[in-house]
Amino acid sequence: MRKPKSSPAKPVKRSIPEPIVEPAPSVTEEERCRMIAEAAYFRAEKRGFTDGNTEEDWLEAEAEVDQALQQQETAQKIAATAKEVEHLIQSVLENDTASISDRVRAITLNAFAGAKLEPEALKQIINTVIKGAQQGASGRGEHEAKLLKDAMQGLDDALAAAAEATQLALQEAANRSSEFSRQGLKKTIDDLATLESLFIETISTAARNATGTAQATLHDLVQHAQNSGTAVGQKVESAVSRLAHVLVDTSREQMSAGAQTLRKEGALFAGIVSGVLKGVAAQLQAKPDKKPAPRSSGRGK
Repeated sequence: MRKPKSSPAKPVKRSIPEPIVEPAPSVTEEERCRMIAEAAYFRAEKRGFTDGNTEEDWLEAEAEVDQALQQQETAQKIAATAKEVEHLIQSVLENDTASISDRVRAITLNAFAGAKLEPEALKQIINTVIKGAQQGASGRGEHEAKLLKDAMQGLDDALAAAAEATQLALQEAANRSSEFSRQGLKKTIDDLATLESLFIETISTAARNATGTAQATLHDLVQHAQNSGTAVGQKVESAVSRLAHVLVDTSREQMSAGAQTLRKEGALFAGIVSGVLKGVAAQLQAKPDKKPAPRSSGRGK
């Protein structure tokens, strides 16, 4: 009597891991005051304890310490977010081949919404998305190239949404002229103008460090982006054109601003952009899963 043939095992769909969030070490108010006192003392010492104002020393030291603490907190937050994003992107490519670009876009937008959209922070998030996509597509044979292309399409679309959110935030900032300086607005517009080049350069660096199919695919994507443009590039061009009036309309009283003022403006502006991006990400997540219609432009091929 022959043994009955066992049914082939069905592929097990790997579940998306829980987000990894690492708590950032906090600085107590007592430690903060001690740091400010030391910084104020060194300022006074530097000028020989003459021709100065102790109150000004304290205020300048306070701004300096708060900036350093904020930068440290931001770096820790981005690092924790990067680990979470990398795992999520990897899992999407391993488990969901039908709507990769939409899911990558939503995950990336959430990461953008939780970070200050400055070049260095954006670059780290872009790198993380690319790394997660490479890991998720690795070993997928003939599907590897398409998985990577779909993921990069989602990243491109997320950056385009970030550019649009920045444009909307700048328009609102221009209407709230008493809260923003011309100097701060100009810096944001300048950063916005570099968004496409940041995207292409980061993929190019990833291509140089990759091997095999991933290297060839990323290299092809860079060539295509340079020759035919990107979604983020189109959005940036449109946004910068529409924002041409912002600096012209800004009053002369807002021409310059100190470092502390610019930091406050940056935090306020980041909050506006974050709100827009969270709204876009929420809309994407609320949509029912469905296979996206094929793109007619042929991008990413």
